[in-house]
Amino acid sequence: MFLFINDLTYSNIVDLENNRKIILGVGIIISFALVIISISLYFNYQHDLRQESRLTPEAIEAMSIGEVKDFLEQRRSADPTFHSFYLIPFITFIGVLVGTMVYYIMSDKAIQREQSLKKNTKLILNFLTVQEKKVIETLMEKGGRVQQYELSHLPGLNKLKTHRILLNLEQKGVIRKEKLGKGNKIVLDKELYEVLK
Repeated sequence: MFLFINDLTYSNIVDLENNRKIILGVGIIISFALVIISISLYFNYQHDLRQESRLTPEAIEAMSIGEVKDFLEQRRSADPTFHSFYLIPFITFIGVLVGTMVYYIMSDKAIQREQSLKKNTKLILNFLTVQEKKVIETLMEKGGRVQQYELSHLPGLNKLKTHRILLNLEQKGVIRKEKLGKGNKIVLDKELYEVLK
């Protein structure tokens, strides 16, 4: 059972790393597409502006040099210097890129935490005896909580052995006892339970 649990934790880490790479790739592709759209919109807008204000050869021939200068100055003063609508995809690009990078960094921390929990779990499980492992397996089957008297009915255990095993596990920080009437309820450490389930 414990080998299966360690394999399961490893597969979760591998899945998280693969998802991270996929999201990073998709984020970069979307960001790149948004930059291209932004640049394209800007140049198309500039081209359209030039086309609207372009003088035909016939109009230039009919105008004097002073009229052409006046027309060009008037056109420059009438054109807004800043057009924000083409920046919308660029701002979106920055948002997607920053969001993707934040996700990548945060998921890296999650992977490190998973690996740390896996190492800690392996260390704890290596120090357990066969009977202690039976107690942990029973706790896992019962959702991480069980009455102490139920554990004393496990094969090869009695009240005294169960008491000693629980005392050892409690000292190792694997379980804790909660008073329940005349008996005790044994509760598996929450983080350990999350890793093992």
